[in-house]
Amino acid sequence: METRINLNLEVFEENYKIAKKAFILNSGLEAAACASAFIGDTRPTSEEAMKEAKALLSKNTGFLSTLRGNSRQIVVATLAQSNDPSQTLEKIKQIHKGLDRKFFDSDYLVLAAVMIYKVARESDYALYIKRTREIYKLIRHDHPFITGSEDITNCVIMALSDIDAEKLTSLTEESFVALKKRFLSSNKVQFMACLASVFDMPADEKADVIRRTYEMLKSEGVRFDSDAFAIVAATAMLVREEDRKTVIKRIGKLSDEIKNLRGLGPLGAGKRVRNTIASAIVLDAYTCGDTKAKTAVINSIISTVIAIEIACISASISAASSSAAAAST
Repeated sequence: METRINLNLEVFEENYKIAKKAFILNSGLEAAACASAFIGDTRPTSEEAMKEAKALLSKNTGFLSTLRGNSRQIVVATLAQSNDPSQTLEKIKQIHKGLDRKFFDSDYLVLAAVMIYKVARESDYALYIKRTREIYKLIRHDHPFITGSEDITNCVIMALSDIDAEKLTSLTEESFVALKKRFLSSNKVQFMACLASVFDMPADEKADVIRRTYEMLKSEGVRFDSDAFAIVAATAMLVREEDRKTVIKRIGKLSDEIKNLRGLGPLGAGKRVRNTIASAIVLDAYTCGDTKAKTAVINSIISTVIAIEIACISASISAASSSAAAAST
């Protein structure tokens, strides 16, 4: 595992530096989101590939398209990874268009499109778009006040499991009820319940394991924002009990190592984002070779990185608007 962690870290650091150059006005947070999309690759991309991918996206999408919005780093990373970036972009646009017909447009649709592209065959795109919408509607029916656009990526993870939609929703609700006895925040609980639904274990047992994992993470100083709580569930479900303490300690240690990258320190993206990245790197190494587990965890980690990014960017825009309004009065 340690060899894989070191390789993942080296590739992440190199891709992070490349992203900082390719996106001249990029913040550490945005570059981290871009580099996170490469986690699991055994070698870094190139600055040329990243810049070409960025130019391709700009040339082949409309100015107002969300494909060029806050989630563009993930799209660019995916194109830079591809042997045929033009074809890859057309497939992502195809999936995004299909999702856009089913949902209200948002940056989360971009991420959802990339997730489906990475996992599904082209002949199955329509199926997974339909399943994502079906699962979303069922979850929203159960929890109308807490289900929003940020849950679309969770629904993609569930849709890709191929478990019957109504069965998945039932499992999610069972996990939600069990977790709500152990956590106060309904939003956090929903993120964890959605991910937990794809794992085969009684709901109360899942909730107990997730709570114990949360306490272990907390004791190591590994905390997350609400949107990233799927990571807690992923760690609980994917890591064997006998390995959990070692894995969590390694996540905490790696998070401290990453802060030395310019833009990811206390004045940059911050510790909770570093915790997210460290979790992705370590869990990828731990699940290496288990394709099904890896797909679930890496997709969930990437989605939470982007969720944090979008939240932070929105907060910055809001703060800037408030300052401008105050200055004009």
